[in-house]
Amino acid sequence: MSTTTHRLSLLLASTFTLGVACDDALGPEFAADGDGAVAFRDCDPSCPPPIENTSKIGDHYVSNLAMTRNLAADNATSDVRIEGIVADFGGTLESVDQYVVGDNGELRLQGSVSNTVISGEAVEGATFFIYVRPHDSERPQIAAELKIADVECEPGLYESSLSICRYVFLTNIVPPDTDTYPESEALDDWYHTCPNENEGGELGVDYKFSSVLSPNVVLDLSGGTPSIELAAGKFINGCLNGAVSKGQYRLNAFYDATVTRGLDPSQRTPMLLMWMAWYDGASRTVPGQQISPHDPIGGLFTWTSDSHWDIEAGYGEEGAACRGGPLTTGLHRYVVDPVLTLLGWDDLPHCDETDLDDYAVLGVKVQN
Repeated sequence: MSTTTHRLSLLLASTFTLGVACDDALGPEFAADGDGAVAFRDCDPSCPPPIENTSKIGDHYVSNLAMTRNLAADNATSDVRIEGIVADFGGTLESVDQYVVGDNGELRLQGSVSNTVISGEAVEGATFFIYVRPHDSERPQIAAELKIADVECEPGLYESSLSICRYVFLTNIVPPDTDTYPESEALDDWYHTCPNENEGGELGVDYKFSSVLSPNVVLDLSGGTPSIELAAGKFINGCLNGAVSKGQYRLNAFYDATVTRGLDPSQRTPMLLMWMAWYDGASRTVPGQQISPHDPIGGLFTWTSDSHWDIEAGYGEEGAACRGGPLTTGLHRYVVDPVLTLLGWDDLPHCDETDLDDYAVLGVKVQN
């Protein structure tokens, strides 16, 4: 207990001062006719690029974290370094000696005194003490905290033998926008790190503000197109209403090909871009539009066979790689008659169910 108090005092007494939605969402019901996956999208191209709906502390992204303390994890606007963690081990507050994110995204903490390991919903209440180092050298480093206010672990929707956990992270740093990142209703002076977005009512109250942890990968926003990159010992803290986490939580499809229901390496970034309807350097989603994705490589999930649904596009490393729908009009979840109104859409090769995998590694159907 004294170790915990000492570490916390050091952080709070620091001289440091204070100075993401245009992915899509996935609704709880996603089988149009019982044999396919259907998802709800959220934002349209008016949202700021390149990717929002992701976890933030203050005005800094905190998507990427490291599993080893004092190891920096590079984010879009900052480096984040975890200095320490405390958790409740059977009624005793104890500092954490080791922590890891399992293959199924489950956080596991080991006490430094008892050597006890807790996981699943038992990690609720754990507090991470972190430093945020802005990429802007003119801005001071920030001492901050992340608290796990809630944990829910449930059988995977596609694979019930997997336990999939979602976490609600709060921070003691006041955000610039307290409407989007509001104060917790349960804990005074603690603010949500995921945005206040219910996806047009599709995201239930119990799912709002939740995160999913994706192990051994990072979200890379350094280029013009967002990507998922392998990074041993690091993990993504991805908001449930953001594109990064959709495949993992709703399809139980993990970025790492070596784990249960892992995607082929060629599908890591396409999975992200598929949720975003990424085309021509922008996310092109629309609130309430359903999608039904298809994995032609591993067969982890497949689209609906309902005749009222048709292929929108196939997706690759750069986004939409081929287009479906009628040859003369095409099909797109955001643009009416995309062949005529979406610049360059007609230049994409046309694909159907027989030749999709000649052009792309993931496919999506939308209602026609």
